Amino acid sequence: MSNYRSIKDHSERGYHTVQLLLTVGAGMIVWSLFTIIDDRRVFAALLVCLAIMFVGFALLAYLRRSIAYRLNQASLAEQERHMLLRDDALTGAMTRRFFLEELQRTLGTPFKPRDATLVLIDLDHFKQLNDSFGHPFGDRALVHVVSSIKQLFPDCTTGRLGGDEFAVIVRDADIDRTRARVRALLDTLRMGRLHEGHTVSLSVSAGAALAPRHAGQAEELMLLADLALYESKSAGRGRLTVFDPEMLSDKRHSRFIERELRAAIYLNQLELHYQPITNDRGSVLALEGLVRWRHPVRGMIPPGDFIPVAERSNLIGTLGEWVFRQACLDIVHFPGCRLTINVSGEQLKHDSFLLMLGRVLKETGRRADLFVLEITETVATGAKPEILRRLEAARSMGFKIALDDFGTGYCGFNYLKTLPIDSIKIDRSYIQGLGHDPVAQVFVSALVQIARIQNLAVVAEGVETEAELILARAAGCDRFQGYHISRPARKEELSWVNESSPMEHALSA
Repeated sequence: MSNYRSIKDHSERGYHTVQLLLTVGAGMIVWSLFTIIDDRRVFAALLVCLAIMFVGFALLAYLRRSIAYRLNQASLAEQERHMLLRDDALTGAMTRRFFLEELQRTLGTPFKPRDATLVLIDLDHFKQLNDSFGHPFGDRALVHVVSSIKQLFPDCTTGRLGGDEFAVIVRDADIDRTRARVRALLDTLRMGRLHEGHTVSLSVSAGAALAPRHAGQAEELMLLADLALYESKSAGRGRLTVFDPEMLSDKRHSRFIERELRAAIYLNQLELHYQPITNDRGSVLALEGLVRWRHPVRGMIPPGDFIPVAERSNLIGTLGEWVFRQACLDIVHFPGCRLTINVSGEQLKHDSFLLMLGRVLKETGRRADLFVLEITETVATGAKPEILRRLEAARSMGFKIALDDFGTGYCGFNYLKTLPIDSIKIDRSYIQGLGHDPVAQVFVSALVQIARIQNLAVVAEGVETEAELILARAAGCDRFQGYHISRPARKEELSWVNESSPMEHALSA
């Protein structure tokens, strides 16, 4: 009966044909037995009936094999479709949906929890890798990361959660063993991948959370591991951080900072301190404005505590406007000098940034060419076309653009030909290494030569000793900034600037 049902479900015409043949054959047998007297005619009729029924059963067998084949092919196709949904096409890692389902199965139930460790892994500076070496290299880097993870975590489940985000389910809570595996992964990736004859080193940041110690549900465990991953990135990347309950307190602390910072902006509790930038004769050409927060109860709060909070919230735009407005008000204290202000990548993501600049200039009666907007190398290399368009628009308004912290990321010299910039600030690590690091010496000298060809000013940042000042000058730098020249200070404490800042140097900054 099941054969007939299968045939009817998959080939209704075949079902009716078999049914007709078998019915006719059986009917003829009954008719011949009751109506035909001649034995020879009965025998002939029975042969015809048997032939008809044989054809019916043959057709039934054929249809059965055909349907079985089709069912098997459908099953294989379904398995292939399932694999395509389950496995990432590029890396072979499990896709996010199936990984989360596997994670929940691994964790067990609240009544029968199982030990497990969730490790989240991010490829560091993936956007810069793509921009610097091309998307094919970026794809090979992702494949290499997953291959290395599978090799070092062979008994675990690896998933791809997003573009450069991966996760590993370790089916035990042995955190020391997991630490050792992640260290081995970092060492493997540090060996790099070949690209056009050169080895490009890779790095990942990782965060881990344990079940059921930290959480027993997949979503909660993911959140806690993500907090640990964020700590790894904040601490400099290229490391593993295990979740600690204190991180939740830090999250509450971030909410407190955000709330207090919002009040500080409106109550004008912020201050703008300035650090001079001089030429090789000691004349002050410009000053960098650095925001400070003097809390009425907690005292001076470092920028590293509140700037990241502002960037993660919608406060960065408000804070940026306060800084620029204050700089516009303060510039009258520094005649003949430009003021530079730092611009966050978050600000550059919105056209409202340009509208704010124009509005504040109009309200304060200042000119755009008196100000320099500083962007970090990380922001520049990760800039999308719309961000570059906004930088070009700011230049067309009259602002100068400076590239800060040059040398800390993947920004090659060829970027200097395409980025809309007017000056470069060499990262302090290279300036402080001029006395003993041949790489720093070659890097600074080469950058200065290229900058001169591109008509870009070069600022040696982080000059802390007379020896560093002499070496930076010898390397070709023509502008200098650092504690050796002056620490950041309030405008009232920088009255000496006017005495060493001739007007003729102002618009050459």
